[in-house]
Amino acid sequence: MIGILGRLDYTPSGKEAYIIYKSLFDMVHSYDMEVIGIIPNSIKKIKDIIDMCDGIILSGGSNESSYDNEIIKYIYDNNIPCLGICMGMQEMCMLYGGVMKDINNHHSDLKYAHEVVTKDSMIYGNRIIKVNSRHDSAIIKTDLDIVGKSLDGVIEMVEDKHKKFFVGVQWHPENLYMVSSDAKVLIDKFISSLK
Repeated sequence: MIGILGRLDYTPSGKEAYIIYKSLFDMVHSYDMEVIGIIPNSIKKIKDIIDMCDGIILSGGSNESSYDNEIIKYIYDNNIPCLGICMGMQEMCMLYGGVMKDINNHHSDLKYAHEVVTKDSMIYGNRIIKVNSRHDSAIIKTDLDIVGKSLDGVIEMVEDKHKKFFVGVQWHPENLYMVSSDAKVLIDKFISSLK
């Protein structure tokens, strides 16, 4: 079972709602994995739910919860496979020595937007991969292993090689999954780390 951290968002009428994007749910479900949404409302309950899961996805979004750092630290300390997407990656980096800044050149639709050069990545090795881009802030420093950067130097992928799977990506693999072999490689590796 894979737990996906729900993110606070707002309905068109302005009401608060916790969401998990359907594209992310569909991607995980295509591996015949059970999915459970994690709503950050009580750290003890969250830890109990995490303990039931084989792996965790920290989804993208715009709003953090007050429990996010505790959730990530618990995942890290217990060596639970974790994939951080967009804001999920940024939170991972910030907890482990990260510094972030605003940028304005990485906000496009969720289709292919640019290339990332990977170096010594346990997922991709040394190569160029095609990713999408939808963020307006970027990590400029972290204690995690920086293994992928865009051609303009933005950190796009981090790993901790001492963990089963502790990987963060700035892009949205769930939106490229059906069309990009590069996105599928990442998800395949995450799923295989659960066994």
